[in-house]
Amino acid sequence: MSTDPKTLAETTAHDKPPETRPIAFIPPMPPSGTPPQSYRESPFAPVAASPVHISGMPSMMPAPAMAPRQRTSSQQRLRETRVDELGRPNWADLEVFRTMTAVAIDELRAVMEPVKFVQGDSIVRQGEVADAMYLLDQGQVRVDVAKSDTHFERLLNAPALFGEMALITATPRNATVTAEGDVRCLRVSRAAFDELVQKNPHIAAFLTRAVGDRLLESQSIQHVGKYQVVGRLGAGAVATVFEALHPGLGRNVALKMLSHALVYHPKFARQFQEEAKLVAKLDHENIVRVYDTEKAYGTHFIVMEKLSGLTLDDVIRNKTQLNWGTVRRILREIASALAYSHARGLLHRDIKPSNVFLTADDRRVKLLDFGIAVSAEASAHGGNTLMGTPYYMSPEQILGNKLDGRSDLYSLGILAYELVTHDVPFDAETIEELLDLHLVAPTPDPRAKVRDLPDDLREFILRATAKKPEDRFVDCSEAVAFLQLAADLPVVHRIELSTVAISYHPSRRQMVADALADLEKRLHNQAGVTLLHAHQTSREAKET
Repeated sequence: MSTDPKTLAETTAHDKPPETRPIAFIPPMPPSGTPPQSYRESPFAPVAASPVHISGMPSMMPAPAMAPRQRTSSQQRLRETRVDELGRPNWADLEVFRTMTAVAIDELRAVMEPVKFVQGDSIVRQGEVADAMYLLDQGQVRVDVAKSDTHFERLLNAPALFGEMALITATPRNATVTAEGDVRCLRVSRAAFDELVQKNPHIAAFLTRAVGDRLLESQSIQHVGKYQVVGRLGAGAVATVFEALHPGLGRNVALKMLSHALVYHPKFARQFQEEAKLVAKLDHENIVRVYDTEKAYGTHFIVMEKLSGLTLDDVIRNKTQLNWGTVRRILREIASALAYSHARGLLHRDIKPSNVFLTADDRRVKLLDFGIAVSAEASAHGGNTLMGTPYYMSPEQILGNKLDGRSDLYSLGILAYELVTHDVPFDAETIEELLDLHLVAPTPDPRAKVRDLPDDLREFILRATAKKPEDRFVDCSEAVAFLQLAADLPVVHRIELSTVAISYHPSRRQMVADALADLEKRLHNQAGVTLLHAHQTSREAKET
């Protein structure tokens, strides 16, 4: 089995030196729906690990091997369509379950009870209070929706899922489902399901896909609070993001829905809600804006600005060659956003290309996804929770040590390396090996891949990715100043020089000084401009 370390997966710990921490990983929820054709995450697709336990966690699979340069296939979970001993299709092959592991599916099936129906039996009735989900295991059912303005019917053949909204809401059924001939179903009550997912939250993963499908169906719910859902923007391990319309304002927004697999992780649910509160307080031109929050369909939603453009992930995947001035500006704007959030006590912890957006209108950077952000105060306690994306994680983040802004700076340095070389500096066959490289291997010289890389960008990458935090820039503000200085520093063969000499009577000295001060003020902080002025007193003036 091949597993991509761009998203954390379960692995067993091997013997490590005393100064490092053995780590075991819990598999996260894979993306809802069909993964994007990219080895990185799709736009707005955050990836975080579930809590990491040092010991006492049963292993679900052996330490995964990876196909590092074939990340597209490693994101896709391929299944063979199987049949049971009676020749019936395996319901585990349903699209809605494709994000779940075989173990999770088996755990769900274990709590479902078989029920049988004959021709004409009503399995569920429109208007009744919902309390169970059904999996059509054999036969055919008719779904009948009758509303004041619409009426439609459709047939479902095994395997098929229906009534799943009953597991997350107590609203009345919106359809009647009737048996067409002999029918066999598997049924799970809300109470049994709740008990199961309290112990195994990852089993709830399929609900996210189910709710997403319902939000996009013309005859279904289509609304989250006052927002009308119009499409899906992206999906990842922590959340699915939809495009929605605020009907009153006529404004398109992005709706970020927390995975149901994480709703039952109290820490993740609280963290998701905290993200909205934290980011809503941030007011920076390079950070995505948050407008509102909603709670619906058994999960939480964050309402934020909808962006048009592309991510750095797209730029790298398409091998787009950016000029060095643009690279500096992008890195400077990311560092500026991080310096702003760090000054307010908030660490991002998941800086990577798919979390950096370039707007279509002015190509301005927008830093996305504070979904696993944490306060600097909270990070001071370290702990056994490992979050982030392995390709970009700092050594101290891997070890569970105290974090500060220099951890985000390390991730930015890794991103910078990838932006200029179109490849990550560290890659390996297993996640453990990859994390070990972050801990001990020096960052490869990016100039080995890009011979014309300017000195300042090379220095930025190597300093930002130093293994020890104290060997990096002091903070992101210093990194911004470094990148700004490099952009402003004149290149000898391109410099233009304007010289002005002013002769005046000593009585007009103050007027001239005021004029020079005004000129200096106007040119202050102007990129690429340096003003030098001096004063010389004539011999006659000295003598008088």
